[in-house]
Amino acid sequence: MGLLVAALLQATSVCAEPAWLDYKLARPDGSHISYRLLSRQPATQPTTLLVAIQGSDCNSVAHNQAIQQHLINVLPAADVLVVEKYGLDATLPHSNSPERPDCPAPYLHHDNPIQRTRDLSAVIADLLRTQGYRKIVAVGGSEGATVAMLLAANSSHVDATIAFSGGGRWFRDDLTHSVMASDMPAAQKPRAAQGLTQLAQKIVHTPMPDLRMSNHGESWWKGMLGLDMLAVLQTVRTPVLLIQGGRDDDASPQAALALVAQLHQAGQRNVDYLPYPTLDHRLAAPDKTSRFAEVVKDMNVWLRRQGF
Repeated sequence: MGLLVAALLQATSVCAEPAWLDYKLARPDGSHISYRLLSRQPATQPTTLLVAIQGSDCNSVAHNQAIQQHLINVLPAADVLVVEKYGLDATLPHSNSPERPDCPAPYLHHDNPIQRTRDLSAVIADLLRTQGYRKIVAVGGSEGATVAMLLAANSSHVDATIAFSGGGRWFRDDLTHSVMASDMPAAQKPRAAQGLTQLAQKIVHTPMPDLRMSNHGESWWKGMLGLDMLAVLQTVRTPVLLIQGGRDDDASPQAALALVAQLHQAGQRNVDYLPYPTLDHRLAAPDKTSRFAEVVKDMNVWLRRQGF
């Protein structure tokens, strides 16, 4: 009997483990937003929702290890929401290829930071209606940082925002920074940076419906290049934490620092800045050891200071 009871208790414990559940919500154009919800305490009324926002890759958020291993620990007791980009779902195999040939056409045509913000806002509004969350925190890295800040600016429901590895005011500055930080011979870098700047200007001002570059289409490139993150953050009144690694080769640490300085000079005191001088874009140290878990602990400390 004792063995039977022990087996039953073990089975109950396994069943009680929180699991991701998949949902869909209709868009006005007839397509569907796919999203996943992790309910930490399904037997009780949830109070806090953590919105974890992936970066710029052409991959399903269902396969995102940074979220599943690290970002869910930003608020360990909160429910966690992840929302797929337009045209993506868990059936798309994970790939690290910078130019994967199987990016779905709807994703390449529709995905951009504004679309992602609209989708997140729609899902959050629906969950507030059905679940009754009292506090919402948004956290994202790289492009996810941009989307998190846009969400804070465009939604009255977000109570705090954490954006890491997001760079500064203009995406074009991050593009130039990535060239100058690359392994390209030093003599070639200025010309390459100039060429990239000219291409960015062409993308902004010229219709390019067939553009396919770095797993993104015209809509994404025009959207990212057109954003002024200083203007975005100036409309946010809730607490914001910006985190930037000093060895980031993709997003400019100098531009991030300048953005924060501009906000503070304008008298905006809701934005905190936490630099990690030795960490790279993925929050790894010079020896390639991940410091992601340590940064997540600091995120949690900051949130506790904000009353979460």
